[in-house]
Order: sequence, then C-alpha cells, then structure tokens
Amino acid sequence: MPPSEDVRRSPPEIELRWRDENYGSVYAVAAFRNYAGTFAWSERTHQRFRGCLKRAGFEFHHGRCSYIAKSGDRADRKRALCDELAAAGFKIIHGDVRNQT
Repeated sequence: MPPSEDVRRSPPEIELRWRDENYGSVYAVAAFRNYAGTFAWSERTHQRFRGCLKRAGFEFHHGRCSYIAKSGDRADRKRALCDELAAAGFKIIHGDVRNQT
C-alpha cells in the first residue's frame, strides 16, 4: 500500500493545550491552543474539527489565538470537546480529560 494511503487511514491527531484565558477583556470557562499538525489535515477533517468545536461550545478567539468556551462549566466543556473529538475519529495525543478522576 502506498504511504499516502496509510496517512489517510490513520486518525487525525490533535493536542489540547488547556490554558487560563481569564485576563484583560477575555473571559473563558475553558480555553486551549492546538499545536499538532493541523496543517496536514484535509478540508473535510477541518470541517469535522469545526463541527466538534461548535457542538462543544468553543469558538476561535483571534486576539488570543485560542479556542475559547465562554459559558457552561469548565470541566463539562473540556469533557464535551474530548467526547466530540473522539466520536469524530480524532486521536487526542495531549490534553484528553476523559481519563482524569
């Protein structure tokens, strides 16, 4: 099998670097930055990612270069995003809160 087919079959990877974005004019219940290779994602994968963000209550904040949820409970928003990403086939390589007690 050609390497390009192997890459397409592997799940897209994502890092959730959770942050405190509660300063200045920005208030966030939960926030994260993503540093894993999203540049290699297809447009369809980006669409799936944006759908997960929306369903979990996150939006991109250009001034902070972070994805931010402004309402709800911090733990609930984080869990909701991890659940959405997993259900959409993403592999969370850092920041998965579902395994925390």
